[in-house]
Amino acid sequence: MDPCTLLDPQDRSTAGVNVLGVPKEINGARACDWTVPATFGVTITVDERNGLADLEVARKTATKTKVGDRPALKVADKKAADGTCAVLLGMGEKASVQIDVSNTNFTDTPLACERAVKVAGLAEPKLP
Repeated sequence: MDPCTLLDPQDRSTAGVNVLGVPKEINGARACDWTVPATFGVTITVDERNGLADLEVARKTATKTKVGDRPALKVADKKAADGTCAVLLGMGEKASVQIDVSNTNFTDTPLACERAVKVAGLAEPKLP
């Protein structure tokens, strides 16, 4: 699955992303990176080897949630308050999708989470 196809032009507009995604690879997994200059960046990574249960996530920073009907984890370190947040979506037993948001100024973690949850909600219906 090409992660760059998970946000179509309408989705990008809804999420406040006015740039095209750039394909990349993170630890052998396919990813796509959107960077809105001086605002925030979004990276979507499709991990076809690890389901939610397999991912090493620090329990202190992860909250169980749902996106659509899918199990998900929201990961943000409120103490670090570094303007980053991730939403991990389960995709069956052995696959997952991770949405990472980083605010350019590395502040306002709640806003980063709001953006990550919004992008996850837009991408989720396109997942198998």
